[in-house]
Amino acid sequence: MMDSDILTKNDRPTERVRCPIHGFIRFSLNERQLINHWTFQRLRNIRQLALTYMVYPGAMHTRFEHSLGVMDLATRAFDILTMKHRELLQLEFQEIPELRGKDCVAKARQVVRLHALLHDVGHTPFSHAGEFLIAGGHEVVSSFVIDKRLGKEIDKLFFSGAKGLLGRILGKKPETLFLGQFVVGEMDMDRTDYLRRDSVHCGVEYGRFDALRLLESLTVIKNEDTGRLEMAIERGGEHTFEALILARYQMNTQVYFHKTRRIYDHYLEEYLRAWGVENCSTPEKVLQYDDISLLAQMKLDSKKNESSSQWARRILNRQHHRVVYSTGDSADTKELQRSKRVFTELKEDFPAVDFYIDTNAHGNIHKLTVPDDQEEKITDLFVVNKRGDGKVSITEDSAIMRKIPKKFRVVRIYADAADKKIRAIRERASQFQNTLRAK
Repeated sequence: MMDSDILTKNDRPTERVRCPIHGFIRFSLNERQLINHWTFQRLRNIRQLALTYMVYPGAMHTRFEHSLGVMDLATRAFDILTMKHRELLQLEFQEIPELRGKDCVAKARQVVRLHALLHDVGHTPFSHAGEFLIAGGHEVVSSFVIDKRLGKEIDKLFFSGAKGLLGRILGKKPETLFLGQFVVGEMDMDRTDYLRRDSVHCGVEYGRFDALRLLESLTVIKNEDTGRLEMAIERGGEHTFEALILARYQMNTQVYFHKTRRIYDHYLEEYLRAWGVENCSTPEKVLQYDDISLLAQMKLDSKKNESSSQWARRILNRQHHRVVYSTGDSADTKELQRSKRVFTELKEDFPAVDFYIDTNAHGNIHKLTVPDDQEEKITDLFVVNKRGDGKVSITEDSAIMRKIPKKFRVVRIYADAADKKIRAIRERASQFQNTLRAK
């Protein structure tokens, strides 16, 4: 908790809201002013998982509740680390100009809460499905909101320099990396919240893991190269981290890159391109739109004869292509090339059918260095003894972490045809695939 002697009435967590994931989430009157600001309220109308509700009907939750959840988890993590390592944290925070003074821990805690609360405030409509609309992604818009829309209020409500420090955290400046790890990292609270929240709302079990045990296992170590603090895991908590990474793998393959969600993401992107990328060319323009306003626009466009109309009709009428060919979740370059050849053959054999190949269903499960990794070192996460007298990289310590793929890729071919034709296309695709494999 923040030091009681520096808390004003408006700083105390007197307000609360009930969350289906975390129970009661508490916040202060000052924080409520930011929550009530229209830029944050806009998140009520931006669904966390875009059109995933076309597949999982319960996936209607929003960036609004997710942001509150991340704030709650980040605060719990901060308080646990302060309880264990208050003196180390004080030394770390005294190195940051805006935090210097006897209340450095309290200020740092508040900034962590604000970063967690506002980290998604710049999302475009349809969350990541609309990310391509603005160069630099939603982080650019979040920085704009903090600097230009909320900056004066942040400094006035909390402390002078809070806005500037938040900007540097978003910009991942070296002196702020530890503060940023509470929200963005390999073991961050953003991921911890959305895996559990998405799992609950989609009605699946894939994203469940013991988040409370993970929080209690948090500790800090000094980076030998920079001398700055970074998060680590106490011995005994590594199994929960393994479960988090497994949850991420399963949620990616079963939910985030589900075959039907992927085709709707394709329609969304094509619709938004036809609607006009220029409509979201600046942060100011992005903030004018949300899912509701664009779905209303889709309804209007679906009745017209414009380039955007076909995509709007497909989305609104749920008229989607269906998968006729798919690789596994670890497609390599050879399988990618084979899939492209199958795609070409199918188009030649069924010229009247509209085909689409999705080669972009890929991503990272984690960015940790593993033994014998050929890639450039990205990051390490260490397991340390509770006495603090020994550490080892979790990917060296854990046999499970060494087995979980760092990346995944699935290639799919979709076709728009009647059921009987779909069956014929799938049979032909299977024949093509077997022929290519036999060569």
